[in-house]
Amino acid sequence: MLSDQAEPKATPKTPLLSIPDALALMHGAITPIADVDFVALADAAGRVLAAHAYADVDQPAFDRSMMDGVAVRSADCAAAGAIIHVVGQAPAGAPWHGVVGQGQGVRVMTGGIVPPGANAVVPVERIAAVDDADTVRIEEVVIAEQHIARTGSEVRRGAIVVRAGSRLDGERLGVLAAFGVARPSVARRPRVGILPTGDEIVPAESIPGPGQVRDSNRWSLAALASSWGAEVVHEAVAADRKEAIGDAIGRIVDLVDVIVLSGGVSMGDYDHVASALARRGATTVFHRVKLRPGKPVLCARLGDTLVLGLPGNPVSSVVAAHLFLRPAIAALAGVSAPRWCRLSVDLVGDLPANGMRDAMLAARWCQGPHGLAVTPLQTAGSADLAAFAHGQVMIAQNAKAPAQSTGDRVDVLVWVEG
Repeated sequence: MLSDQAEPKATPKTPLLSIPDALALMHGAITPIADVDFVALADAAGRVLAAHAYADVDQPAFDRSMMDGVAVRSADCAAAGAIIHVVGQAPAGAPWHGVVGQGQGVRVMTGGIVPPGANAVVPVERIAAVDDADTVRIEEVVIAEQHIARTGSEVRRGAIVVRAGSRLDGERLGVLAAFGVARPSVARRPRVGILPTGDEIVPAESIPGPGQVRDSNRWSLAALASSWGAEVVHEAVAADRKEAIGDAIGRIVDLVDVIVLSGGVSMGDYDHVASALARRGATTVFHRVKLRPGKPVLCARLGDTLVLGLPGNPVSSVVAAHLFLRPAIAALAGVSAPRWCRLSVDLVGDLPANGMRDAMLAARWCQGPHGLAVTPLQTAGSADLAAFAHGQVMIAQNAKAPAQSTGDRVDVLVWVEG
């Protein structure tokens, strides 16, 4: 335990920062994780690629038919009604060995190799049998190169196919598999330590006594961090004393990349997080943001570890986690340009005029008169997580925004990576 002698002062009350300014300061305090894992494709979903992946072959690796049909010479089918003698077939994976000559064709399947001599594929829908299966009539004018993907026309060997900093979703995993990247290098998952504070906090399985509340923020924050690609480390609830909070921080600081404290970040007599961090030698990045709910959010550096102090009210904690913890996790993992963007959509319902801070309001998607719209949810304030949890998206309402009603445009937050 640190001595109380010559105790550093907690960060004094500071001017409210805008959300973009606070995010910029936080990003400036983050160094992406250098550790790399090599994982099987089965374990790579959701991970962040640490190094560019390159094509080891041309794609396609051969002249590929894009349709089921007959491969022909376009010169033989310059007018509709040309008669073609079918001399073979080339299903996918089983090429026809030979050269297509004048008046000849070869049946091909989608994905099959277009045989030498042919320079076009006629879809089966434009082919009619004449007197036997090997003689067909082509019912269209055939254009050279139609329905053929030539070797390397999509990707050339050596080209970057998935960039470093990309989160590996289904499409990108398919690309890696297609080019033989069976064990991609990925960034180590950021480790997030969850540290609730407060004398009033009891376990979720307990029956709260007078003035007590269950430890709900822990599980909200842990689930969010995990869904955003982090590994979660749990620390016991710290009592409302700077020594207890400081000791808990000391136990976890070397185990994680981010410490997320819940509660104790405001300016009250029992808000000791800032003081505890100061006693530990942390450097404050910012403290207080022009945000409703979530104004007291704190960001600091303690050695190599980022610290986020979130308000104790459940909705405030969740909102601040979305705005700050999610981009922090992404930046630590090396995600390319992670950011929140605003999308303008129609409002269905009413919004009251806003005050002096930017507001984040729970809403649900709905069908408006002109397409996609949102309708705000009614909540009882920053402790009403039960109502907030029904939301699907957050409306971002600017400070001093006037009242709005159905048909007005509002901004919603959209998360973008890459």
